[in-house]
Amino acid sequence: MSVTADDIAQPAARNDDRLHRAFILFVTIGIVVAAVLGIREVISEPVIQLDDVRGSDQDVMPLEAQVLARNTSEDTTYCIEVTVTATDRDGLSLATAVAEPTTGDGTLGPGRSANFNATFDDLTQQDIDEKLDSYYAFVTRQDPC
Repeated sequence: MSVTADDIAQPAARNDDRLHRAFILFVTIGIVVAAVLGIREVISEPVIQLDDVRGSDQDVMPLEAQVLARNTSEDTTYCIEVTVTATDRDGLSLATAVAEPTTGDGTLGPGRSANFNATFDDLTQQDIDEKLDSYYAFVTRQDPC
C-alpha cells in the first residue's frame, strides 16, 4: 500500500463549524438582549421622582437640606426612604443623612408628593466653609404599602 501526498493533505471532517455557528448565534442574541434591556432602563422613568435638593443657609448649624418627592404612579401607594448626601467640589461625600418627612410618615399615595428634610450633624463649620459644594438625594427604599 502506498500513501500519496494527496491523501495526507486531506483534512479530517470536523464538527467545529457547527459549534462556531452556535457560538456566534449565542453571542448575537446576547448582544441584542443587552441592548434592548439597556435602552429600556435609560428611557424608563422612576416611579418616585425627586426635585432638586435645597440647602439651608450655610451659617445656620446644624446644616439642613430638603427635597420634594413625588409619586408618579396612578394606583400604588409607596413607603419610601430618601437619603441626602453633602458633597465636596470633587464629588466626594462629606456626610450622608436619611431624610425625614416633614409631614406624615413617608407614605406617598398615587400622584401625591411630600417634603423630606435631612439634618447633617457631623459637618463642622470649617467643612461647610471650605469643602461643601452640593447636595444629592437618592431614593434608598421604595416599597408598595
